[in-house]
Amino acid sequence: MAAPATTADKINVGVGAMIVVVAAVFWFQRSYTTAYGGTFADPVIIVLAVLGLVLLVLGLLRRPVGHGTEEEEKMPLRGLVIAVLLLTAWVAALPYLGYLVGGIIFFVLMAVLMRSGRPSLRGLLLDAAISVVIVASFYVIFTEVLYVRLPELAF
Repeated sequence: MAAPATTADKINVGVGAMIVVVAAVFWFQRSYTTAYGGTFADPVIIVLAVLGLVLLVLGLLRRPVGHGTEEEEKMPLRGLVIAVLLLTAWVAALPYLGYLVGGIIFFVLMAVLMRSGRPSLRGLLLDAAISVVIVASFYVIFTEVLYVRLPELAF
């Protein structure tokens, strides 16, 4: 008789299934305006689906995922829920705050959320500086190299 599924197994099955569904939604929603529009997107969607399927199967087979210690393997479900809510709020705020302002705010809040202890002023300033560099870099890459328009500040 098989051992009962652990919380980690159930989470792996749930997250794996969710990733496969998201990849399927991306796959069926895609439409490219150029002959090479899917050159990068299609392989990414396929890899996402395969990795989600692997996670799903490992969860169903009750195989452990990861190689960390037990302390590192603890899944902070509260933090995950907060991160998903924060990401959803960022996406909802994009039309109003724009990519630059909204992205910087999101990255700083996510960095603070990921900290295990209380953040210091120096740590917050470092998080803000790193957020500005990352968001600005992506902004320049998308707007100047790839010619993709990103949401702008609404007011």
